[in-house]
Amino acid sequence: MLQRNDAYLVGYYGMRNSGDDALMLASAWGIKHILGSNTTKISLAGSVQHPLFGAQAANLKPNQRFSGENRLAHYRSAFTSKRVVFGGGSVLHSETDINLKRHLMGLTRSNANLALGVSVGPFATSGAEKACTKFLNECSFVGVRDSESLDIATSIAPNANVQKTFDLAPLLLCSEHYQPLKSARLGIALALCPVAIDAMGNIDKEAETRRVIQLAQLITRLHLTTGEPITLLEFNGHALLGDWQINHPIMRKLKSTVPLYIKPYNPDPIAVISDLGQYKCVISMRLHGAIMAYLADTPVISLNYHRKCRGWCEQIQMAKNYQFELNELDFAQVAWQVEKGLSDGFIEPKLPKKSALTQALSNWRVNDEFTPI
Repeated sequence: MLQRNDAYLVGYYGMRNSGDDALMLASAWGIKHILGSNTTKISLAGSVQHPLFGAQAANLKPNQRFSGENRLAHYRSAFTSKRVVFGGGSVLHSETDINLKRHLMGLTRSNANLALGVSVGPFATSGAEKACTKFLNECSFVGVRDSESLDIATSIAPNANVQKTFDLAPLLLCSEHYQPLKSARLGIALALCPVAIDAMGNIDKEAETRRVIQLAQLITRLHLTTGEPITLLEFNGHALLGDWQINHPIMRKLKSTVPLYIKPYNPDPIAVISDLGQYKCVISMRLHGAIMAYLADTPVISLNYHRKCRGWCEQIQMAKNYQFELNELDFAQVAWQVEKGLSDGFIEPKLPKKSALTQALSNWRVNDEFTPI
């Protein structure tokens, strides 16, 4: 007889990405402590272990043995669960993926399925938009993490229960496992990502070569003017799509002219937040590099390559001069803002962490009531 789980938590998990790890753990915390779930199955392409939920074996395959193997695994997990929770991220843009989510909800035979802290669009096709309309109407509640997603959702599904909430990551501060470091801060960290890359891992070599040269110049200037040690953070440790594609070329470019350290990927997002609390400043292309540094009270300079990065900066009311568009970047200005912040003090975001946590908790309210299993 199949064992029935309280919830099936679905996201892009187990792919060695610190941002997705944070969303997974925050979602698992909410399902356990707010929804009251005793048994939660997590969609994974790789096994993980954390004190919050113990060991979770992978139910998905990084390399499928046959076409549709992962779809069947998803279906089995949904069929044996009382509800599906889609926990955070940019998950509503592809027609095939959205329709899979709709199938999973149908298999639970439940009207209590949730999508929390998600982004909506942009859609590649009209079919994706139509599928998303159906998805939004079929969910019990959808919490979107940015204003643009809310505008899209309300325009295509005006009768769906969609509310603007917040990114889920601040919920990690609720965990008893989070202990902020108390050591003195030292150094500047960069959370970079190879953005000129397609889904198959192919790189726009010309664009990345230019970016590596610019970043190497930025790092050289920062080291010379501040004397601070420089760390390259590995937020994505994936063998194919990981941050090594940008970090390693920078290391080779600078060779021994600037002392650099690469901080390896850490599968525990709570430990990542603690680690980010040791730096004087973080320069981040990665959305959750910026979010998790904010949670660690570390000043952030945001290099925005996607609307989700701009949306986050707006939500926490980050100082405008700490926000830079990647495709029109002035690295001298980035360096100047870091140097000025280190000497005169950084401008703090106007949104307090307490307010961010309150807004993150709003993901779990439907019609102003927490939604139990």
